[in-house]
Amino acid sequence: MIKLINVEKIYTNGIMSFKALNGININIEEGEFTAIIGSSGSGKSTLMNILGCLDTPTAGSYFLDGVDISKSTEDELAEIRNKKIGFVFQSFNLLPKLTAFENVELPMVYAGVHVKERRERTLKALDMVGLSDKLKNRPPELSGGQRQRVAIARAMVNSPKIILADEPTGNLDSHSEVEIMNIFKELNKNGVTIVMVTHEPEIAANSRRVITVKDGLVIGDK
Repeated sequence: MIKLINVEKIYTNGIMSFKALNGININIEEGEFTAIIGSSGSGKSTLMNILGCLDTPTAGSYFLDGVDISKSTEDELAEIRNKKIGFVFQSFNLLPKLTAFENVELPMVYAGVHVKERRERTLKALDMVGLSDKLKNRPPELSGGQRQRVAIARAMVNSPKIILADEPTGNLDSHSEVEIMNIFKELNKNGVTIVMVTHEPEIAANSRRVITVKDGLVIGDK
């Protein structure tokens, strides 16, 4: 499903340049639960941005579900992000003025899904993460763990093949960490491919595979 071949990423600022990725080769099959771990500055966030089609490689190739991303237009990339990938971020990225229901519904509004189907899918997604009683609550009225569960429901509502989670437990207490990891494990059991970036080994241990990144290189894969 995910294949990176000699992927490099160079950031240039005037006369200075920095190589964030230095020839990454990764192959992730459908249905895997993979953690990408590394310290700050290792390149894992850059790697996540490329996997999520939020950025493109300077060199090398990235194939997602058999499609060469480097040859996709901006409109095609936007469609891939909306339909094939669900994103979960450390900071939740919820809109504070919208209710939990409205936040989860939003990707379907952009996708042009009919109102009735949007409602059905939103209710199902919130029920899946145990928040059927919080439909009308706005993010400031929810705990960190509840906000992250809303974010997961939003990520799942378009039935993506892949969930990309960037430090998904970074702002949570230990009890909420366990809840979120259990949801990811259940999603993975149901066939969703999950790729999670973290700097915490104990969080990475919840996955079935751990890829270690350092100085823009894969130094471990087990």
